[in-house]
Amino acid sequence: MAAASYMSNRIEYGSYFFGKVVRFAFLLVAILAIFNHVKTMAGYSKYQVIAFFLTAFLVDTIGQALFRGIYLVREDIRKGNFDYVVSKPLNSLAYSLFRLPDFLDVIFLVPLLTLVIYTFVKLGIFSNPANILLYLVFILISTIILVALHIVSVSLTVWTMESESFIWIYRNAMFLGLFPPEIFSNPVQLIFTFAMPIIIIVAVPAKALLGILTPGMALAALAVAFVFFFGSLLLWKISLKHYSSASS
Repeated sequence: MAAASYMSNRIEYGSYFFGKVVRFAFLLVAILAIFNHVKTMAGYSKYQVIAFFLTAFLVDTIGQALFRGIYLVREDIRKGNFDYVVSKPLNSLAYSLFRLPDFLDVIFLVPLLTLVIYTFVKLGIFSNPANILLYLVFILISTIILVALHIVSVSLTVWTMESESFIWIYRNAMFLGLFPPEIFSNPVQLIFTFAMPIIIIVAVPAKALLGILTPGMALAALAVAFVFFFGSLLLWKISLKHYSSASS
């Protein structure tokens, strides 16, 4: 049904896709422009910084491709349609998250992954298959954290009818992931490691790829993923208990 919707509005969704490409291109050009004036950024070479940049876009694109459904939950609750979701024998959380996949982001993954592979070549990553394996493992862990953040957003919507505020804090915070975390002060790094774990989501996979991930940072990523995921599920259950249906 989502695919049919995209196909029936080709001009509109084609414009959206063009906008995604332009946004990505301008940000990439901005990073390349920086390296016209400096040789390194916080000790990282140009293609190492691009690895952070592409990882941030890769993880964010995966999230946008899978979890677009959360933007419809608030309207469902307002109109009373969410009553039909929670009363049916289906997982209401999975339905809320995955009901509207974004095929534009699925398509955008193709050129994005092409650039990721090109960056691998430039960095000589293919000679270190263990680093690639670690990168994929931590991309999976980052996706688990993304799931948790979206569950928090849906839970807040069910509880308070507010979702846009939290999810847009996350979306805007992802811009921090475009650069190595070392360019930020220690307090900022702490906030975006444990409170809003953008550094865990982006920097940990990128550092694993570059072979500079420390065991402490890897353990921190696992701990954050565990706490956020199971904490978000607990918040979801609490939110459902506080949900007042349209009929009440």
